Amino acid sequence: MSLLDRVAPTSVRPSRPSGAGGSLLRSFGYGLIAPVAFGLLLLVPVLAGWTLDPRTSTQWSDALAMASTIVGLSLRGSISVPHNGIEGLHFAPMMLTGLFVALVRWAHRPVQHALDDEGADGSTQQYSALTFAGGVLVASVAVAGLSSTGPAPVTLWTVVPGALLAALAGVAWSIWRDGDGVDLPWWTHAADRLHLNVRRGLRPALESVGLLLLAGTLLTFALVMMQLDRVGKVAALLDVSGSGAALLWLAQAMALPNLVMFALSWTSGAPIALGAGHLTTSESTVTTLPSVPVLGALPEPGALPGWAAAAVLVPMLVGGYLGWRSTAAMPKLTHLGRKLQVAASGCAIAVAVFAVLIWWSRAGISPGALDLFGPSLWTIVLLGCELTFGAAVATTAAHFLRRRR
Repeated sequence: MSLLDRVAPTSVRPSRPSGAGGSLLRSFGYGLIAPVAFGLLLLVPVLAGWTLDPRTSTQWSDALAMASTIVGLSLRGSISVPHNGIEGLHFAPMMLTGLFVALVRWAHRPVQHALDDEGADGSTQQYSALTFAGGVLVASVAVAGLSSTGPAPVTLWTVVPGALLAALAGVAWSIWRDGDGVDLPWWTHAADRLHLNVRRGLRPALESVGLLLLAGTLLTFALVMMQLDRVGKVAALLDVSGSGAALLWLAQAMALPNLVMFALSWTSGAPIALGAGHLTTSESTVTTLPSVPVLGALPEPGALPGWAAAAVLVPMLVGGYLGWRSTAAMPKLTHLGRKLQVAASGCAIAVAVFAVLIWWSRAGISPGALDLFGPSLWTIVLLGCELTFGAAVATTAAHFLRRRR
């Protein structure tokens, strides 16, 4: 017997799964973390602002209630302000929503790593993800419920759709980035049932969504830079300084993605509701607006320059890119009808994504003239038509050009 045979190998004992019940309980517990951490993060600037402002007479409990109110708003919930006669106010700063989704992913990462170490099957991972999302939902409603002690309580049932959507987005992000070959049964079943054309159009659709968001960002930046003087004048009228000014500009920064969605919706040609007024590619009838400095970048009332009507070319050009990308990798002899189906599937996916983003970006205060502030639902229809038109033209042109080579 050799020396190597005499040495007993050291075996690493694999970690044992904690059982289905323990796994689900762990997932639910970790799901409670993200909303609580989100509320504490919001409490810091609110408490600091009210502490450092010498003009405030509020207590720390009011700061806690206000932080809970912001949690509810960030999840697309509705609040009421009884002493101001406001029955319903909804406005979700989309950057805060993105922060909440990032925290959900951060909270789900240990759960995903534990499931991978235990070698959990797809069914266990699936139920664990749903249980985690349930914990996020319960904690979100509980944190938003703390606002009932303050001046702006959240209507709790309105938080449920947004919290559930954000929780599922964060969990999907974690599974995609942190999971080790996760195979969820329902996802596999759905992917198998999806037509090949839809799967081919997914990546071009997401790329087109990114291009349209980039166009909206550039347009928003250009408008703010062109109307920077008016933005400064509105800020001066508010007469805030110190911590109040810092909170004001921080809140506006959190709402910049909403303005990007407004700008993107404007390029579709659909009207943007601004309370009693509206903004289209031909005219602006802006009347009463909230006292938010960045809204000073909106065009003055009256007719817009003729070149503004050319903004509708933006979604058409992006649709052309989508059509080209959808069919570029397909064989040359593929029938034109099949290529158009792939391009149409990509357009449908892009429109579905924008439908959610447009719904999330809208705001309103009722009762009053500002009951709707944001893109019209006609934006979804027009954007779909423009994307489809551009994709159809580009797909047809690319098809015949490749056939002639």
